[in-house]
Amino acid sequence: MHNERLITRVGGLFALVGLVLLGVTLALAASTASFLASAQRTDGTVIELTARTSTTRDSDGRHRRSTTWYPTVTFTVAGRQYSFESSTGSNPPAYAEGEAVPVAYDPADPRDARISSFWSAYLGPLITGGLGVVFTPLGLLLFVRGRRMARRRA
Repeated sequence: MHNERLITRVGGLFALVGLVLLGVTLALAASTASFLASAQRTDGTVIELTARTSTTRDSDGRHRRSTTWYPTVTFTVAGRQYSFESSTGSNPPAYAEGEAVPVAYDPADPRDARISSFWSAYLGPLITGGLGVVFTPLGLLLFVRGRRMARRRA
């Protein structure tokens, strides 16, 4: 009897987490699409790659170091130069210093700018959406299975 309850509760929790992730996905995708729909486009140049190193401990207790590279991009609007650091990093670096990149910026505030590529714009929604697509049906499957097991025992 305890096993059925555990499966039902874990399934319900997974399904709930999955639905929250899908909601976050919709919000992120809508926000990004709205920004890109009203943004102006120009070309920018990667002027610097900033390394951010994080340390994690694996299951063997060993520390693993991982470095992610974030490009800093400069671009010009109406004779004024702006720069920003991308919120999307990668390892290996997705861009090289001096590389030209497409930039989308808010015409009312050019300081609000992003690299205008599919991966830079939609990486967050793709990750949360992928997790939501896995967690939701898995959670529902466990929930239903736990309920059926409990009914058979009763």
